Amino acid sequence: MDADEVGTWMPFFIAILLLSFSGWGLWSIPENSDDIVAQSGENIPRFVEHFPIDMDEKIPLDKVIRMAWYPENNSLGTLKTDDRFLELGELSIVDHASEPATAILRTMIRWTSEQSINVTVEINMTSEIENGILRLILVEDDVEMFGRTPTQHSVVRLYDPTPIGDGNGTISRELTLSNGLSRDDAHRLQFVILLSDMMTEENHAAISMPMPLGNNGPSETGQRVSTVLALGAILLGMAAISRAEWKREVMLPKLRGGRDSTGQSIAFLKAGKRDVHLREVRVLAPWKLAKGIRSMDLPAGTEKTISVFVKPERGDTNPHTTIVETEWSIEVDEMGGWVLDLVLHKKPPT
Repeated sequence: MDADEVGTWMPFFIAILLLSFSGWGLWSIPENSDDIVAQSGENIPRFVEHFPIDMDEKIPLDKVIRMAWYPENNSLGTLKTDDRFLELGELSIVDHASEPATAILRTMIRWTSEQSINVTVEINMTSEIENGILRLILVEDDVEMFGRTPTQHSVVRLYDPTPIGDGNGTISRELTLSNGLSRDDAHRLQFVILLSDMMTEENHAAISMPMPLGNNGPSETGQRVSTVLALGAILLGMAAISRAEWKREVMLPKLRGGRDSTGQSIAFLKAGKRDVHLREVRVLAPWKLAKGIRSMDLPAGTEKTISVFVKPERGDTNPHTTIVETEWSIEVDEMGGWVLDLVLHKKPPT
C-alpha cells in the first residue's frame, strides 16, 4: 500500500482505537459511590494472620487475605493486638485454610463522613453457632513510615469485635477511622469481616471487600456514555484535522527555490497527488519580472523547473536588497485556488 494513502484512514483508525481503550478503561473504573455491598461465599477463603515483632518483617502483597497485627507499643500497632494474639494461641503466623462456610454474611459499608463509616452485616446461619462473635477488621496497604523500610502491607488499623446471639440477625456498627485515615485513602484499604466461635476460634464465614471509592469515577452508566460520546467527538475532530493536514501535505504542490550553474534564480514546482494549474507569478517591490512566466499545467507527480528573471521597478535603478519575494497563484484539482510564497535571491551584479 502507498504510504501516502495511509493518511486517508489512519487518523480515524487511531481515533477509534483510542476511543475503544478509553471506553474499556472508563467502564473498568468503579462507580463513584459512598457505599458498597458484598456477600460471602459458600466457602471461607484462605486467610493469614501475622504478628510481626518489628517493621523489618515484610508482609507479602498478594491475592491471599492477610492481616498484620503489630504490638500496641509499635507505631503501627492496634489496641486489640494482644487480645487477638492470645485468642490464636500466641503464634507468630496463623494460616487459616479454606473450608466450607456455615453462614452467609451480606455486608454494606457506607461512608457517613470523611473519617467515619457505617458497617451493616446481615447474618444468615446454615448451622447453629453457640458462642458467635463478629469481627470487623480494617487493613491498610502501602503504609510508608518516615525513615523506615520496607513499605508495610495488610496493617490492621481497626478491630471491632461484637458478640452475636444464637440465631440470624443484623449488626450495624458506626466506626471512626484512626491514624489519620479518611475517604481519600479508600483505595488502600480493605475490610475483612470474620464470623467465628469465640471459645473455639472455629471460623463460620469470612469476606474481604474493598472500601467504597467516593469521589472517584462516574456515578452512573449515563455519565459513562456521555463521557465516551464527548471523548469520541474530540478524537474524531482531531482525526479530521489530522487528515486535513495530511491532505494538504500530499495534495498541494511543493515549491522551492535555488540557482542554476550561472547563478540565475530558478524555482522548482512539483505537483502533489493532484493536477496543478499555474495561473500567475507575481514579484513584489522593489523587483518586477523581466521575463513573463506563462501559465502551465502540471500533471500529478510531475515537476517543472522555472527560471525567474527579475529587474528593478521603474524609478528604482539600484535596489538595496538581493532578496526577491514572489507569489505563485495556483489551482489544485479538487482543492481550489492557493497562493504559495517563495523567496529567491538575485545574483548580485558583477
